[in-house]
Amino acid sequence: MTKSKLTSSVLILFSAAFLAGCSTKTTTESKIGSSDSLSADFRVLPEGDTSISNRKFEQVPAIAASADGRVLYVAWYSGGAAPGPGNFVTVSTSTDHGETWVNDQLVVYPKSGSTRFFDPALWRDDKGQVRLYYGSAKDSMVWDGFGGVNSVDIVMNGSTIDHSKPVRLTDGVMSNKPIYVGSKKLTLMPVYIDKAPNNSDVKYPASGAFIFSKDQKGVSLYSSITLPHSIRIHDEPQLVEISSSGEFMALLRTTKGIYSASSSDYGKTWSEAKAFTASGPTTSSRFYIGKLASGNLLLVSNNSTTRNNMTASISKDGGKTWPYQLLLDSRENVSYPDADQTPDGNIHVVFDRDRTGAKDILYFRFTEQDVLRGSGVVFKSRVNKP
Repeated sequence: MTKSKLTSSVLILFSAAFLAGCSTKTTTESKIGSSDSLSADFRVLPEGDTSISNRKFEQVPAIAASADGRVLYVAWYSGGAAPGPGNFVTVSTSTDHGETWVNDQLVVYPKSGSTRFFDPALWRDDKGQVRLYYGSAKDSMVWDGFGGVNSVDIVMNGSTIDHSKPVRLTDGVMSNKPIYVGSKKLTLMPVYIDKAPNNSDVKYPASGAFIFSKDQKGVSLYSSITLPHSIRIHDEPQLVEISSSGEFMALLRTTKGIYSASSSDYGKTWSEAKAFTASGPTTSSRFYIGKLASGNLLLVSNNSTTRNNMTASISKDGGKTWPYQLLLDSRENVSYPDADQTPDGNIHVVFDRDRTGAKDILYFRFTEQDVLRGSGVVFKSRVNKP
């Protein structure tokens, strides 16, 4: 697909979403920040740019493959000494199944010096289009009352990445993949909005874990999942479809580890969230859950109460039990996994390690059978340059 076609298709989506009311209907006057927090500078294969090369941390990676499995995209965010103004999202690619990587194929950089871009997600939609999502906010905030979930279509064109214009989908942050519900022709997007600052005199949208739906009419609020405020910390919700009859599972991050909720009506209503213990111990960090081509569920998480023992687990009974596990990395400070599966059956996983020290963005490749056996030949490489 050419860049012009990408742009046209996204503009059509944006127009439909805008007319339908794609946000949580807070007015511009009720928000802080400015439109500067949405302005992006897309840099293709930048060279000699010290604002990009002089990195002090690397974190929060995401991965998605092209529909034919030939291109792997990995995105994460960096920039500056710590999360704050000037943070940018960078995309690397591999065309040899993760053996080698080309870094900074596309860098999404904020035009405003007081803005940060962060927490990217990558997803291949039902039509095979790879989409990059990222959060935007001012200063070091996660939610500033104005930024939100931004969406960009990307595609390899020879040795470079073509991209569409960014579209703001909704308030909040979506650092995890949406899911497509084929029976409903509906995309469900798990979004969270952090609690407003205590000293804020600005009206913020309600905080919490939300699900937004996208169909041919646009983007709208679909449902929400309640967590006690006492254990909330960057909810980072994720969804997985358990059956074709409307059963869904949602997992959420809390200060006490992973919590889960269930739905029997395609995610319109949710049970009370409870501690998720079926796979073993969990910690307060992001994880990945999704459905494999076989229909089994894949969970990648810290099988520990701290950020170590990154483990891939498989459930054959809709998430009730997780008896099949493969340890990927036992070291400390491994966190924030993401995964995708290609048509050849390979499972591709990324996560970060030692964000301000080693600054590793790590890639692992294995198969479902490797996890079922609990052993196998797991390929590993480092995505980012040392």
